[in-house]
Amino acid sequence: MLRLSSVVLVAVIGYLPYATAQQTLWGQCGGINWTGATTCVSGSSCVYSNPYYSQCLPATSSTTTISQTSTGPVTSTTPVATPTSIPSGTGEANYWFGFGDSYSQTQFDITGPLPNLANPIGNPPFPGYSATGGSNWVGYLTATYNNSLLFTYNYAYGGATINATLVAPYEPTVLSLGDQVNQFLTTVANKPPTTPWTSANSLFSVWIGVNDIGNSYYQSGNRSAFSETLLDNYFELVKELYTAGGRNFLFANVPPIDRSPLMLAQDASAQALEKSVIADFNTRLLSRISSFQASNSGVKTFFWDANAQFTTMLNNPAAYGFADATSYGSAATDFWGNNYHPSTYANVFFAQEIGKTVLGSTIW
Repeated sequence: MLRLSSVVLVAVIGYLPYATAQQTLWGQCGGINWTGATTCVSGSSCVYSNPYYSQCLPATSSTTTISQTSTGPVTSTTPVATPTSIPSGTGEANYWFGFGDSYSQTQFDITGPLPNLANPIGNPPFPGYSATGGSNWVGYLTATYNNSLLFTYNYAYGGATINATLVAPYEPTVLSLGDQVNQFLTTVANKPPTTPWTSANSLFSVWIGVNDIGNSYYQSGNRSAFSETLLDNYFELVKELYTAGGRNFLFANVPPIDRSPLMLAQDASAQALEKSVIADFNTRLLSRISSFQASNSGVKTFFWDANAQFTTMLNNPAAYGFADATSYGSAATDFWGNNYHPSTYANVFFAQEIGKTVLGSTIW
């Protein structure tokens, strides 16, 4: 079974994807495959978090803001994790198979090196490639916000839609959710010796819909009916994962992309229309999740309300260390990394919420 464990939380408020002579406060300063700076600026010190991540933290700080829930950030005095040994064999690992779009991608290639002790996401080097630089929630959750050895097969692909014949992606080479599931089914679904996952020690996650709605909300026709068509396809694919042996499923809904800088540059009517389509889709998604669990024996579902978390943070950005709800760039005070994707700093809070509250001590 998936091993129960408490989540040791450490502040991970940023990661800068470039090397400097000395790392800035909150930046990464060590870990397996880390090639950047290993010393910190004055007033901070490099503190071990786990084998894959060490961070420059204030040298005199005794408390750190570490956790975000629907009601806001929490201040904790939880001590920094101390080094622990990593199990020597893949048989002791738990397995995470992730599917989605650019909000989740790490640019994993199933034909490259598979997740292993030296690199738990397999390829590219940890923490992989994200849409805005630095780690995203997948990387933080893999390395920091769980206490087990976790091998992550992240099939998520930037620009993905559920079904490319229903909503075309930005270019034809993009792998849709259907393509991603097919990759899993034709590679490691049969539990080869390299990937000895079981129904009990594995988690399957799906976070998709940003591009399905972003690329279609303005089209004519009944949007609710179209959402049902999208979700028919969505859960046909989830059922295939169930048939292959998946039993633990994490689902996430569509965040408020109507509040992204990209959409804020549009007129208010476009924003309002997209918001309404998102709300309708998310309501229908919840109903499908409930039906899926009720209709399939042994299924356990987890739900991350991404829309609620984004909304809470955007409504009160200062509480999370962000300057405002609209700026984007590479600064630690930017919620948005670019005009359509949250920054690596925002993704820290997503991973904390998923690891601590949504999955908690019930998974890995």
